Amino acid sequence: MARSYDFLIAGGGIIGSSIAMALSESGAKGIAVVDCDLSGKWGSSERNAGGVRATWATPVNIALSKASIDYYEQVAAEAGFQQKGYLWLYDAAAWPQVLERIDLWNRSAGSVILLTPSEIAERFPFFDRLEGVRGAVFSPKDGLINPNLLKAHYRGRALADAVDWIDHRIIEAVDMDAGRIRAVHLRAAASEKAVEAFLTAQALPTEEKVERIEVKTFINSAGAWAPQLARLYGKTLPSVPIRRQVAVLHCRAVDLSPYGMMVDTSGLYFHHEAGNLLAGYAVPAEPPGYHFDYEGADFFMNELWPRLAARSRFFERLKLIGGWAGLYSVSPDYSAIIGPVAGIQNVYEAHSFSGHGVMQSYAVGRALAEYILHGAYESIDLSMLSGERFEYGQYLSETMLI
Repeated sequence: MARSYDFLIAGGGIIGSSIAMALSESGAKGIAVVDCDLSGKWGSSERNAGGVRATWATPVNIALSKASIDYYEQVAAEAGFQQKGYLWLYDAAAWPQVLERIDLWNRSAGSVILLTPSEIAERFPFFDRLEGVRGAVFSPKDGLINPNLLKAHYRGRALADAVDWIDHRIIEAVDMDAGRIRAVHLRAAASEKAVEAFLTAQALPTEEKVERIEVKTFINSAGAWAPQLARLYGKTLPSVPIRRQVAVLHCRAVDLSPYGMMVDTSGLYFHHEAGNLLAGYAVPAEPPGYHFDYEGADFFMNELWPRLAARSRFFERLKLIGGWAGLYSVSPDYSAIIGPVAGIQNVYEAHSFSGHGVMQSYAVGRALAEYILHGAYESIDLSMLSGERFEYGQYLSETMLI
């Protein structure tokens, strides 16, 4: 007899883990989370820079981040949340938008502080090259979080008698009937080589067993791989996987441990990381695709070091220690796709966060669990994040991206 679950969550990263926690804490039973890489070796949650902020251009992104930050404050030690602030430098061309948003931020995101170049230098004395900087926004309630610890927290809070964690399994097909998913077919991915082949090239193992599992509710939280999963139930998603690289650098000239995340006018971002400096930059011409190649010294020399050295003499001598590449699941308007799937009665989505899944994960899990269990959003209205918005041209205008 086939196994069956009331709720099957496809994707066990930080979003899927948050949904599992929220469902189980709401009293739901019969929950399963399935992933071919449950440890997260290839997942975006593990390859994340860990920034947390509520300063966004759209109210729904502010609300998701603000509600999540309120929760992270309560579990700060367990989740590695360091509320050391977020500093964002702006040039003259971008400054008028800051002035337009300041009331929204102070009203919805928590108090923010506008800084002049001289005030930046006073608060952050290592910034001694501020040419081209018109001012900065500092949001003291934002900061850094450890995505690995946060995901472990969600999993630890998910009730053991309510949730099964199914590892090294790939959903290769679904059975549909009368506009519903009735069952999924799981193929084993017994080796790390098989997992890598699937995640990078969508190659299914050919010699592993297949199990059919019956489901009542299906949730696609597969991150960068959500579009491949959606095709199984007849949907085409507009999101694409985009590689993002970060590097860990040794910086002997300055101690950055008192500070949180910092974002340059160029889009470079960096923060203290275990006695070192972690820096990243989104290359504008990066093509979509499932590739994890880390360019190492070339990335450091071409993209990171020139931007860091242009801001501070303390960054003129940096030593590259290592780094990695991960995937953003990027939607056309750089905001998540969340909610029920149109035309299918029992399928829900939570993916395409475009780089801000970690910081919004708690509120997303809670809100989606509310909708699944009660048929409506209760804490935050996420109806504007439905995937249908792209069909009707109702794009959000999120521009605060790194």
